[in-house]
Amino acid sequence: MGRINDPNHERLERLLADYGAKLRALVSAHGLARHGIDADDVEQEVRIRLWRAIERDRSAAFHASYIQRVVASTVIDALRRAQVRAAEPLPEDGEEGFDPFPDQNRGPEDRASGHQHVEQLKACLAALPERRRQPISLHLQGFALQEIADLMGTSAEAARKLVSRGMDELKQRLRDIGAGEFDD
Repeated sequence: MGRINDPNHERLERLLADYGAKLRALVSAHGLARHGIDADDVEQEVRIRLWRAIERDRSAAFHASYIQRVVASTVIDALRRAQVRAAEPLPEDGEEGFDPFPDQNRGPEDRASGHQHVEQLKACLAALPERRRQPISLHLQGFALQEIADLMGTSAEAARKLVSRGMDELKQRLRDIGAGEFDD
């Protein structure tokens, strides 16, 4: 393979010859392995950033202080990425113990109570007349009134009345079975 005759490449090679050992020492000094970060990847990212800087400003003189800043910003970026990256893969739907929205502050009693409330809500919803049950189900799923109207084949005003009356009836049924009080 032939040598690249690019002045930017030659400047990068000179820069790395002058400061390569310092660059490696700076990267390794941060103890990146304890965060699951490969120091070689960070070093490669530093080289890419230096290459881009050389391409942007062909006349700039890059000194040790500039290289230190590039290493520091690259390490910070790598640490931020490592913080947001999942430490272990997410479980698949259907796996035992899978909870898509775990609440770490809830104990087993609270979770069981939450499940009981959902079951009560389902039962009260099922007891509503079909004409109100479907709009309420859509409303509880987050559909807008116009979307409910379109799906039901009715006007937005009729959908609003069905949802309003249906919610009143649903709240009353929940109150009747002792499932709580609701703000109107």
